[in-house]
Amino acid sequence: MRLPALVVIATVGIGAGQAPIIQTQPANQPPRDVVKRAEPTGTARIKGRVVAADRGTPIRRATVSLIVFTPPTATRGQPPDPSVGRGSQPPAPMAPRRAVTDSDGQFEFTGLPAGTYRVTASPPQYSSQYLSMSYGATRPAGPYWPEPGQSIELKDGQSLEKVNIALPRGAIITGRVLDENGEPLARVQVYTMGFPPGVARGQRSGGGMTTDDLGQYRLWGLSPGEYVVVADARMNSFIAPNAPPETEEERVGYLTTYYPGAIDETNAQRLRVKSGEETQGIDIRVGQARLYHVSGVAIDSKGRPVAGGNGQLMRRGAAVGSSGFFAMTDPKGQFQIRNVPPGEYRFMLRLPQNVQPFSSDTQREPVETASVPVSVGNADVDNLTVVTSLGVTVTGQVVFEQGPPTPPASGANTMRVFAVAMNPEDSAGVPNPEPAIIGADSSFTLKGLMGEYGIRTGMTNQYIKSVTVNGQDMTDVAHEFKSSDRVTVTVTSRVSTVEGTVTDLRDAQVADVGIILFSEDRAAWRFNSFWTRRTGLEPNGHFRVTGLMPGRYYIAAVTRQRLALPGGSDATAFFEQLAKEATSVLVGVDDQRTVDLRVTDTPQ
Repeated sequence: MRLPALVVIATVGIGAGQAPIIQTQPANQPPRDVVKRAEPTGTARIKGRVVAADRGTPIRRATVSLIVFTPPTATRGQPPDPSVGRGSQPPAPMAPRRAVTDSDGQFEFTGLPAGTYRVTASPPQYSSQYLSMSYGATRPAGPYWPEPGQSIELKDGQSLEKVNIALPRGAIITGRVLDENGEPLARVQVYTMGFPPGVARGQRSGGGMTTDDLGQYRLWGLSPGEYVVVADARMNSFIAPNAPPETEEERVGYLTTYYPGAIDETNAQRLRVKSGEETQGIDIRVGQARLYHVSGVAIDSKGRPVAGGNGQLMRRGAAVGSSGFFAMTDPKGQFQIRNVPPGEYRFMLRLPQNVQPFSSDTQREPVETASVPVSVGNADVDNLTVVTSLGVTVTGQVVFEQGPPTPPASGANTMRVFAVAMNPEDSAGVPNPEPAIIGADSSFTLKGLMGEYGIRTGMTNQYIKSVTVNGQDMTDVAHEFKSSDRVTVTVTSRVSTVEGTVTDLRDAQVADVGIILFSEDRAAWRFNSFWTRRTGLEPNGHFRVTGLMPGRYYIAAVTRQRLALPGGSDATAFFEQLAKEATSVLVGVDDQRTVDLRVTDTPQ
């Protein structure tokens, strides 16, 4: 059985919102010095105001975030200061700060050290019709094409005022949901799927809403971009295993339908929306079909029935964030899912587990999991046997060409290896293996691998150079691992950068475009290839792509519309056409290249 390809990434750092780590020292080891580094302070100040872009009125209780773009104490590429002792550490990089606007929409940050900052404002909970915006940005800080805005350079004692941010209203889509006879359907869940640039498969955005008694819906607070509107009128998909059989009337039901009346995402009509504009009359005619059930039994690797297992039936190629159909096994390991329309699915089952607290130094053990392809045609699927397992355990080694990075002052190990889905057409619902910790000897152990994987690394100031499996180059290739495989990941801090500016045909700077850089080798013409990079533009039209290995590349500036691929599009055909318009660039070792680009398909 072959499962979706995944990509393994190594990263450094603890994500925002994670709980503080409490560590204990084993009794047979000497106590470790714990040094708490003070956050840097200074005499600079930033003051500003948050207002509504359409009315100019103040927005009170907005959250304003101040992020350090270049830490004032950064010493990139320099060795540690030998004059600093264990008990006297330099100040830690400043953590992001938050402020809440007053009744006049004003905010202020004081006691700032000299450095480079960026400021972003987000609406309060009850004003979510507005969108987040960064200072100096030309478009909202949306989820699919975020724009960091203008950086702010501060000197000691400098006071910068009038850092004003205007929050635009989100886009609105309204319409009705109707049945096959044109009658309104109430209590139907309606939501949007957004399309990030360069991604053919939609991603669910927002929680959506339920239609009223007239079948009406109103989706608001949408970021500018391209969407498909979805009406989900499915019946309850979770039925107990011992429930009575369905009647013939229950066997016919409504389907998940995409505007205007498609039952498949690839045939849906996309809508392009702008900030503050309302798109009306987006009526969806919901389709009907004969529905079926899927039932079977789950057993673990020792042949015992799985009681209380959590199952999910996901359509293959479904949008990211789709809910799918859920089931839970009974004490005998039995399960049944009803009201399933015809299609190709994957049934995922996980054994129940006790939730373990997060720790940066402890890797959680994998939980037995199963993944079974399911094809629902013109008949029920009965007697499906699902067998769970722990998957494959693989060991590997990270080789740091310039030596391992300096560990953090806290002493906590924050270098991890984790897996994410690589094949978007078959990855919905597939769980990722538990993250692995990179040990003091630079080794790691990945557990719970089930199927094909690709390996990637990504750490602060460290970039992948090569990946070998049993001595074979697998840098850009997915592989079905065996426990006997030996993996070597080589990373380097000596990487190349390509940067420049972008103009349109009138030599005017264009902000609503993106940069795509890809290899001249046709074998790597994939959006998830190791050799493919995408980035946005700074407000001044400048771009920067770093972390590049030596090679021959194409680079092009294209509009967001160009990168919003139609569903089911062929990536090879996309790159083939783009290569005819792109600029060739040869990148060497530890190279710095400047390339100025023109965008020929200017935004509408």
